[in-house]
Amino acid sequence: MTENTPCGGSPAQRGRIPWFWVALLLLTIIGGNCAPSWAAEQQTITSKKIYCAGPLFNDKEREEMAQIAQVLEQKGFMVFLPHRDGVLLAKLLDAFSAAGVSQEKSREILLKVIFYVDVFELLDSDGLILNMNGRVPDEGSMVEAGIAWQAGKAIVIYKNDDRSLVGGNDNPLVVGLSGFQKYRDIDEIPNAFQALFATKAPPHDVLADAIATKGRRILEVMKADKDKVLIAHELMQLLEE
Repeated sequence: MTENTPCGGSPAQRGRIPWFWVALLLLTIIGGNCAPSWAAEQQTITSKKIYCAGPLFNDKEREEMAQIAQVLEQKGFMVFLPHRDGVLLAKLLDAFSAAGVSQEKSREILLKVIFYVDVFELLDSDGLILNMNGRVPDEGSMVEAGIAWQAGKAIVIYKNDDRSLVGGNDNPLVVGLSGFQKYRDIDEIPNAFQALFATKAPPHDVLADAIATKGRRILEVMKADKDKVLIAHELMQLLEE
């Protein structure tokens, strides 16, 4: 019985209190310090906040973004969905109108409000899900993704729309933000974030410097006075590092 006692506590007398309840009591008293590390890690991962970036211009787009948010929330993530959780334009317009502010001035103020609030929510998040569906990706979402990458946030890209911009491929400056990983199934998004948060990524400035260094080395290879086949092999080797 002693070997089954968690965290070194004394065993309960046989026939009185099952050892499970003794363990639970001990964990409660000591604040859970002996709880399995994987449980604490899972709780930390799923308590992360995710910013949802994507098109919101019609009912179908809003429904898809709401579905993405719902899948994340069902897995325990906190979510910021701009059209659901952000600035209520109609309410603010009414407030400015009641204060005697002109409609033109009100809209100017609201644009600034949206900018500041959305940037705050983005930087307050741990990751960003970028929905790239559409003939071209939503321009506001591209800006949000760039801010998120520069701030060192985890980025997951979702796209099941086969339309693309560059010869059958998506813009590399966009998909590169997620390490060239894309997901076609909404249900895959939570697991993608869990994998990113479980990985000990280098600080963002280190990552950015590494990318810039690789870019410089690629340029040097491309400009070198060498055989084309040799250049091709050197480029492939660089990109595999």
